[in-house]
Amino acid sequence: MTKLTRRTLLGLGAATAAAAVLPGCSGGKKPLRVSWYGPDPVTKALNTALSAWKSSGGVEYSAESAPFDDYWDKLATQTSGNNAPDVLRMSMSYFSDYAGRSALKDLGSSGIDTSGLDKDVADSGVVDGKNFGIGQSSISYAMYVDEAAVKRAGGTVPAQGWTWDKFAEFARDYSGSIQGSYGSTDQAGNFQLFEVYARQHGTELFSDDGGKLATSKDTVQEWFQYWADLRSAKAAPPQNVSAETTAIEKSLVAKGKAPLQFGWVQQVTFYQPVVKSPLSVLPVPQGTAGDLKGQFIKGLDLWCISAASKHPEDAAELIGFLLNDEKAIKAIGILLGVPPSKKARDLVSADAGSAGARAIKYVEDIAGKVGPSPKPWPKGYGELLTGFGRIAENIGFGKTKPDAGAQEFVDLAGKTLGQ
Repeated sequence: MTKLTRRTLLGLGAATAAAAVLPGCSGGKKPLRVSWYGPDPVTKALNTALSAWKSSGGVEYSAESAPFDDYWDKLATQTSGNNAPDVLRMSMSYFSDYAGRSALKDLGSSGIDTSGLDKDVADSGVVDGKNFGIGQSSISYAMYVDEAAVKRAGGTVPAQGWTWDKFAEFARDYSGSIQGSYGSTDQAGNFQLFEVYARQHGTELFSDDGGKLATSKDTVQEWFQYWADLRSAKAAPPQNVSAETTAIEKSLVAKGKAPLQFGWVQQVTFYQPVVKSPLSVLPVPQGTAGDLKGQFIKGLDLWCISAASKHPEDAAELIGFLLNDEKAIKAIGILLGVPPSKKARDLVSADAGSAGARAIKYVEDIAGKVGPSPKPWPKGYGELLTGFGRIAENIGFGKTKPDAGAQEFVDLAGKTLGQ
C-alpha cells in the first residue's frame, strides 16, 4: 500500500480505502464528516464519543475510519478532489505536507477552547505562526515489558532502563534461555524509534528548517548494523517472522515469543489485553544509562479542519467537545495518547492498576528528564518513513547491507527534503 507523498496529495495514482459510515445521517443539510485512522479500539472509542456529541445537541455527522496506511491513500484522493472530511485526525507524519498545501484551516480564530491543554500539545500544530491542528494527546516513545517473562528467564529489568549495549546483551541471553523465543522484536525499520537514537547521538533528526537530514550516515549505518547483529545472534527474529507478526494479536509479545514491544506510550493499552501479565512501561534503551535526552514528549496526533469544509463552525465545536467534554474524555481514555490536560488525566487515571494509568505515570515521570520537543516533522516525512522501513526490510532479507542501506537512505533524504 503506498503512503502519502506530494504526488499522491496532488491526486496522482492514490488508491481509495473503504470507509465506515455511521447511520442517521440523512436529511437536507449534509452531515458533518469526521475521519480518523487507527485500530478497532480507537474506532469504538471515537464512535462512543461522537454518540455523546450527538446526544448533547451536536449536529448530524458521518464517520469514516480506516487503518493507518489505508487512511492516507484515501485522504490524499479526497483532498485532491476537494472532498476531504470536515474534521480529520492528522498524524505529524503527514501534517506538514497538508499544512504546506493549504489543505487545512487555520484554527487561530476558531474559538476552540485550548485553555486547559498542556502548552506543548496546544501549540503542536503551529506552523509559521498559524495553528493548523490541535493535539489530542501528549505522547512519548516507550517499551512495554512483560517483567514476569523476564523473571522466568532469570533476568531483571534495570530501574533506569537498559543502555543499547546492555539491551543487546539481555536480548541474546533471553533468546538463549527460552527456546523458540527472541529477546526483542526487530526494530530496524522503526523510523520513529530511530529518531530517539539519532538524538542520543547529539543531533536532531532534521535541520531546523526541515530541509535536510541532520543525523549522519554513520549513525544510520550503526542503527541498521545493530539490528542485523541481533538477528544474526537470533536475539531478534528473522525478517520473514517479523513480516508475519505486525498485527497486535499476532505480535511476538502476544504470543509469548518475546518479552517486550516498542511503541508510542498509549499503545500499551492495545497490547495489554492480549498479554496475560502486566506490561511495565519503560524508557527505550539509552546511550548512557539514565540519560533520557534523546526522548521527547509531544503532541503528534492532531484534530484538524479541512480548508474545504462547508461547516467550519460545527467542526470547531466538535473538536472542542472531543478535547474538553467529560463524556468524550472518558470514552477516548488514552487510546490516542496521554490526555492533554490535567482534568482529562484525572478523569481517566482513576484505575491505578490499569495500563492507561501506567502510561500516564510514565509520561509524568519522564517529563522533566527528556530533551526538547522537535519541530513538526518536515514535508516529505511520510516518504522517509516508508523508505526507511523498506530499506530495513531489504537488509533483513539479505538484499542489501547496512552500509549500502544507510547510503540509500541518506540519498533518499537528500532528494525528498526541502523540495
